[in-house]
Formats: sequence, C-alpha cells, structure tokens
Amino acid sequence: MARFAAAAIAALPAIAALSAIAALSAIAMGLRGGVLLAILIASLCAGAARAEPLALDRESSAPLGRQAQFLVETGAPLRLADAVRAWQRGEFTPGEYAIASYGIGAPPVWMQLEVQNAGEAWVPKLLTLGKTWMDHLHVYLVQDGRPLRSLRAGDAQAAGAELVPGMGYRLPVQFPPGRSQLFIRVQTADPFVLSVRLHSADEAAASERNVQYGYSLLFGFLLALICYNLMLYLGFRSRSYLYYALYLLSFIAMCSAYSGHGFRWWWPETVGFQRYVILALMVVYGCCGFLFASRFLQLHEHAPTARQWVMALCLAALILMTRFIWTDSHVDAALLAFNFVTLFSVAMVCLGVLSIRHGQREGRFFLGAALCSMLGVAATTLSVRGVIPMTAATFHGVEIGMMLEATLLSLALASQMRSQGDALESAERLSRSDALTGLPNRRGFYRDAAGIWSTALRHRRPISVIMLDIDHFKAINDRYGHQFGDSALVMVAELLARCCREGDRVARWGGEEFVILLPETSLAQACLFAERLRGAVGSHRLVAGADVVTLSVSLGAAQRSAQRSLDELVREADQRLYEAKQQGRNRVVPATAVATAASEIESAGFAPRAEYP
Repeated sequence: MARFAAAAIAALPAIAALSAIAALSAIAMGLRGGVLLAILIASLCAGAARAEPLALDRESSAPLGRQAQFLVETGAPLRLADAVRAWQRGEFTPGEYAIASYGIGAPPVWMQLEVQNAGEAWVPKLLTLGKTWMDHLHVYLVQDGRPLRSLRAGDAQAAGAELVPGMGYRLPVQFPPGRSQLFIRVQTADPFVLSVRLHSADEAAASERNVQYGYSLLFGFLLALICYNLMLYLGFRSRSYLYYALYLLSFIAMCSAYSGHGFRWWWPETVGFQRYVILALMVVYGCCGFLFASRFLQLHEHAPTARQWVMALCLAALILMTRFIWTDSHVDAALLAFNFVTLFSVAMVCLGVLSIRHGQREGRFFLGAALCSMLGVAATTLSVRGVIPMTAATFHGVEIGMMLEATLLSLALASQMRSQGDALESAERLSRSDALTGLPNRRGFYRDAAGIWSTALRHRRPISVIMLDIDHFKAINDRYGHQFGDSALVMVAELLARCCREGDRVARWGGEEFVILLPETSLAQACLFAERLRGAVGSHRLVAGADVVTLSVSLGAAQRSAQRSLDELVREADQRLYEAKQQGRNRVVPATAVATAASEIESAGFAPRAEYP
C-alpha cells in the first residue's frame, strides 16, 4: 500500500501535465475530442488519488485525515443514504491534511473512511473524534451500502463518559470482516477542527494518560505561579502581582473550557453554558492580560493614550460578546473571540516595544514573553481557523507559548521587584544622606547613633557631642555666591570625615551646622579635638576669583552626664555653640577644658586622630 501511495503521489505531476496537454488538444482538435480526453485524464487522476482502505491489523496513532475523503454540504442537509450515493458518484475529495480544518462557521461536512478487516472476526476499536467543542458528531458504520451502527456525540448534548478531556469524543466501534466504511457528519458553529483516530484499548489508555500528564504539568505550573504571585501581592501590596495571578487564572479557565475538562467535570449537564463559555473566556483572558500589562508597564504614566485605547478595546469586546450571547449569534461570537485574542497577542508585543522605548528595564522580558505568546496564539488561531495545517504542535501552540510567556513574565516581575527594591534602598539611603556633602543628615545621624548611645548608657561609658557652625556663612554666600558656599560646605565636610575616628559619627545638621558624636570621649578630649578642628579649618584657603578666603568655625562641646537622651545632649552642645557665637565666634566653648586636656588624654588613653592636611 505504501508503494502504491508513493507511486500515486509521484504520478501527480505527470497527471497535471497530461491535463494541460488535454486542454491544448481541445483547442487544436476541436471541443468534443478535447473534452473526452480531459474526462479520461480526470478519471485516471481520481483513481490515482483515492487512498487504499485502512488496515485494522496495523497499529497507528496518527490522525487519519489524509486517508479519508470529505464532502461539504452546500444545500439541504444530507441523510446517510444521500452521502453514500455521493461517495459512490465520486463527489468526495481526498483530505489534504491529517487533521481537517474548515474555519469558523463552516457548513456541515461529511467524512468517509474506508476500513479493511482482513480477519474473520469482528475487531473492536475506539474511535476518537476531536476537538471537544464540536457541536454535532454523527458516526455511521456502513458495509455494502447497509448501515450497521450509528453513534452520536458532541457538546450539543450532555457530557458523558465518551468525552475525554484534552482529546475529544471516544466511541467504541466494532468492525465486521471485510471492507466497511465510516461515514461521519460534523456540524459546528465553532471553529471546525476534526481529528479522527482509531485505537486499540491499550493505545487509547496510553494516549489519554500522556495527554492528561501534559495538562497536569501545565495546570500545576500555572497554579504554582498564581500562588506565588498572590503571596507577593499580600506581602508587597503591588497590584501587578494580583493582576498577573488573575491573568494566569483566566488562562487556566479558558484552557479548561476548550480542552473539555470543564464540560466533563464541572458543568456536564449545562449545554447552553458550554455553547458560549469558551468564547467568553477567550475575551476575559485577553482583558485580564491587558489589565496586567497596563499596570505592570505603568501605562498611566508612560503611555496614557495607549492605556485609553487598551481599556476601550477591552470594554468594546466585553459589550459585543455580551450582545452576541444575548442574541444567540454563535458565529459572530466565535469571530469576535478569535479576532480579539489575535489582536491581543499583537498588541502585547507593541506594548513591549513601547516599554523598551521608555527605558523600562523589565520591558525586555515583557517583550520576549509577548512574542512567545503571540507566536503560540497565532499558531493555534490560524490552524483552528483553517489558514495553516492543524497539527499537534500548532493546536497546542497557545499552551506552549503560555508556559514560555509565564516563565519570562515571572522573570520580568522579579526584575521589577529588584528594581523597586533598589529604588527603595536608594530612596532610603538618600533620605538619610545629605545630597551636597554626602554626610548623613539629621535622620541618618540619629539612626547611626542609636546603638552607640544605648551602649554608652548601658555600660556607663563617656560619650560627647560637638556642634560646629561656619562663621559668617551668609555673608560668604552673599559675597561670593552660593556655588562658592557649597564648595566651602563640601570642604568642611570632607575635613570632618577625614579627622574623625572609625567609631565617631559626623553629620550635617542643617545649613552650615555639623554635629559629631564621639563615643568613649570625655569633655576634655572632645574640647581638644574641637580645637584641632578649628585650627584645621582655619588653615585651609579657598580661592574665589582674585580673593583668597579663610574660613573660621565656632564649636560647642558637651559630655553626657545627667542627660537621659541623645536629644538633650545635642541641645546642650548646641547651647555651647550659641555661647561661642555670642563670645565672638572662632572658638570652642567650654574653653576651660583645653588647659587640662593634654594630661587627661594621656591618662585616658584616647586614640590619636588622623593628621590634618
């Protein structure tokens, strides 16, 4: 049989050439002779194209579309006897693809499959017809023009044991010895996709097991992602995670509907609901995807016009689907659903490109995910609509694309979470730092000093604070400008940071004021250090045009004694600073500690400070 089929295929070019010669002969020899020659060649072509009967003793799990013949009803509905006579007249055409696909809203189609049982006993087989959304499936077993058995299936009737989720409708058929024919009439307003397989019981069980394993893997993977994103939403309160979980959930619902799991398990008796649930969930799936994309890509900030168009498209699709369901316009609902999903996949890619143009780092992951989804949706949609051949890969393209998309979008969400974490850390750091000098600000000072202060209180160790203010800083700003004033602040800040020990804490208190926390330091040691700071600042020279400017600072020092809080110690040091200004500036108060500072430092073992420039 294989050699015969190969020879028939190889003969097709020759037959086409003979047909062309016949046409030319009709012109050269006259119409009558050419017509006779054309009829003869067409008969040869029909005989060569007719497939041999399917041998039941050969195991095959492949779809049988290429071994069957098809007839599209163009007028009144045909009965079985009419279809048999049409087949005998040669009106059926050979199948082009393994899985027949006629698109949305196709008229009823008859399929004829000839079967050869070489044995003497009846052979039981399981006939699997897909897909699960087909409305009416009428199966007739015929031998010698006499019907032996008829079976019915489809989602226009309540779901029973014959519905196998993910595969189709499985019907038991026993074939008599010799040749017999299967005539199958298929009618549906949904996309016409007919996959026909003949299995033994063991083959059917193995095939079903593999399909269910695949769907279990898909649903388990997506449910894990849903739980993960819901936990992230509860932890971070970011609606991107919530909308992504809804998007994945809508896909699971849509997939459960078109694979037949929902009809078989959850609403087997609700035929009217099954009629539109797949199409409605396709629109819901697209709307949830747009909702997630709008939030994740922050379209309200980066592309408000695109967001308005997306929301308007979703609203229009929902309104139209509601109208078509209300008016029972099944074909219109199917066209809307498939066109909307196609538009959704293309629009998601456009939104990914738009996010990259706006410099969003996670936009690269989003674009990759959208491309995977678009290719998967395109493969499934085009094959279901009959534009490209229907294969297992093209039919399951949307599921394969969804798994890839879910993985990449998870990476995109992780990247966004990382970006938000970095931004939060940067904002926290900036909130505790002075932008000009790089020193901690007042908030950062209290945060850094909290542990040092509590340690000093607990162990009753000495701790001191110095408040420092640049003298006549407003006059310097007024005379030389704020840019020069900023340079003076930076110079003082760098000097303080360089002179402090590792355990000291220095911060910009505000304006031209600075604060220094000195753990393990007595008042005498703090005053001596303050004098050295005053001298170091006064020894620096700043150039402002033709002028050389010398700065001076006033300092106040205080040591913890009866103070109960760091605030009280800082206020006391600030009061000493105010007294230094009142006494003429460029000095340290209390200055009486300086006279005895050297001897006290030697006895206390105060660590030497860095040398001044």
